[in-house]
Amino acid sequence: MAWLRSDRIVSGLRRRFGISAPKLAVRTHWPWQVKAAIAGVAVLVLIGLFYGGFDAGRIFAGFNIGKVREEQEKLTAELRTLRAENEQLKRDNIENANAAQMAVGARDVLSKQIVALQAENTQLKEETAFFEKLLGSATGGKNGLAVQRLQAERETVDSYRFRALVVQGSADAPFKGRVSISATAITDGGKRLTLNLPEEQPDLQPALALDFKAYQRVEGVIKLPANAQLKTLLMRVTPQGANAAKAQQSLQLQ
Repeated sequence: MAWLRSDRIVSGLRRRFGISAPKLAVRTHWPWQVKAAIAGVAVLVLIGLFYGGFDAGRIFAGFNIGKVREEQEKLTAELRTLRAENEQLKRDNIENANAAQMAVGARDVLSKQIVALQAENTQLKEETAFFEKLLGSATGGKNGLAVQRLQAERETVDSYRFRALVVQGSADAPFKGRVSISATAITDGGKRLTLNLPEEQPDLQPALALDFKAYQRVEGVIKLPANAQLKTLLMRVTPQGANAAKAQQSLQLQ
């Protein structure tokens, strides 16, 4: 039995210290604080590598967040500038539209004034030519007094405007007097109507007063019933202080 025990001891020693014995490993024991620090550093390094690689990948791919922000700020500034310019253009457009409307209105007013002045100028030229011809021929009524160019035309549905020239061919002193008018009309119902002016229309007295040396234009409005037709007009010129007319002119209307 003893020799069996000796064989077992020898076999055990051979296995442990012989050629077939397992290799001896020497391991260093690290404290947990050191392990934690190393792990933390490794994590930070990995995070840095991750973000660095991510930014590098965006740069290599043509996407740079810094340039994108810079471009965005530039575009925002341009947008603000364009909006300001747009608002200014709107204000300028409104001002130009108002100015254009005022210019059109002023042009219309000036056009009407020009037409009125041209008509008045033409009338004055005609009257001047007539007056010069009248003076040249030295014709007229008593004392060279005459009523010329008597006209009447409808102005509204209930009125007619009359015009005439009262002239004296040769005189040293101004003529003072008045004009009286007799008018006949047919009303819309066919009734004949006679008007004596200015007695029946006192507002015509200033227009029918005469005070001139060579000639005076007489103009006014005769009021009639609505749609009445003026048929005849007789104008008489009476000197101041006299009862009898010194000149007269009649007009027949269609």
